Amino acid sequence: MNPDTTRMHRLTLRFADASVEKAFAEEQARKSLRPIRIALVCAAALMLFVVWPASVKIAPFMLEHMPRVTTLVLATLGVCFALTHRPVFLHRHQWIMLALACVMSVGMISIASNHPPQFLITAGYFLVVIHLFSIYGVFRLRFPAAVAGGWIALAMYLLYFGALGLLPAQALYSHAFALLTGNLWGMLICYQIDLATRQTFLANRNTAVEHKRSEQLLHNILPVELAEELSRTGVARPARYDSATILFTDFSGFTQVASAMPADRMVAELNEIFGAFDDICDELGVEKIKTIGDAYMAAAGLPKPCADHAQRCVRAGLRMLDCLEQRNRTSAFKWALRVGVHSGPVVTGVVGKRKYAFDVWGDTVNIASRMESAGEPGRVNISAYTYDLIRTEFDCEYRGKVDAKGKGQIDMYFVTGTRPV
Repeated sequence: MNPDTTRMHRLTLRFADASVEKAFAEEQARKSLRPIRIALVCAAALMLFVVWPASVKIAPFMLEHMPRVTTLVLATLGVCFALTHRPVFLHRHQWIMLALACVMSVGMISIASNHPPQFLITAGYFLVVIHLFSIYGVFRLRFPAAVAGGWIALAMYLLYFGALGLLPAQALYSHAFALLTGNLWGMLICYQIDLATRQTFLANRNTAVEHKRSEQLLHNILPVELAEELSRTGVARPARYDSATILFTDFSGFTQVASAMPADRMVAELNEIFGAFDDICDELGVEKIKTIGDAYMAAAGLPKPCADHAQRCVRAGLRMLDCLEQRNRTSAFKWALRVGVHSGPVVTGVVGKRKYAFDVWGDTVNIASRMESAGEPGRVNISAYTYDLIRTEFDCEYRGKVDAKGKGQIDMYFVTGTRPV
């Protein structure tokens, strides 16, 4: 991840990259839903079963005011609880919780102002101090919003009691000192929590990026289904397929061309051509197996079986020939490609201890290789078995029985084109 995008402002802790900040805010909003709902329920219970009875016990005349104050607080908590179930909460939860903090500050100040003067002078700020720590810890506010909520509460308290003259000057100063100290401690704690939360977010984000990159690399080596099985269970079981199709390609005269070509250019040529073949296979639903020197091997009907595996490989072979023909028109180096296709039963599996490799075995693979070597440049050569599977969709030219090394005489066909639908 680019360090510039994850850089944080030292004071506000906001990420320099707006998209990263947005992702962090949305993630924290989702993670905060459950804790905030629990906190709201607990706050309502605390108001009903602790604050109300305690206030009436300390100041009996509060019995007249507490129903109104409690109704206001519970209504505010209820609205906020309802908003946590709405999409707007995920996008505006900092503003919503800050507004709740301010409303709660009004409630706390109202309750404190109705206590006896002696209690008000000695401990009137106590409820607001508790409220400050709830702002910095319970409300799940990020540092800037928490600081705003804390200092708004302090200012409201001092302005209210100072303007009404409910506190002597000395008591007002001592209360201001207590609330100031509570704010500073709350800011310090909230800053560290917010910083640690953001660092954890970045660490998880980096881990997720690396995990995704590892999955992509594994998918480049293995078929998606086997890669997922290997990641999930640690093993990829071998499988037998009664009907699949194997495609081989090879360049005619590659040795002579390669001997006259610089090594870096040869690698670049093969990489460009095989990259185009990869795109064709991906588009047609054919699984690339491997490259062996200048040979390219692919298969259809595995690891996910399909009924049209032969058609897929033949289409891929024709597309590869067309791709190379178009490339030869403008490229300095001209390549001639043979394509061989055969269908039949195969066995697949993942081999290797440190470097995994997905491979296919069986006589079908050997015959497909012979189809390629017995073919001609610029043609797709198929066996009689594959012809029987595709003959309704492709025009083919019978070649007769052709000698295949180690396999004797085999009926072969050249694919001449696609039949019109």
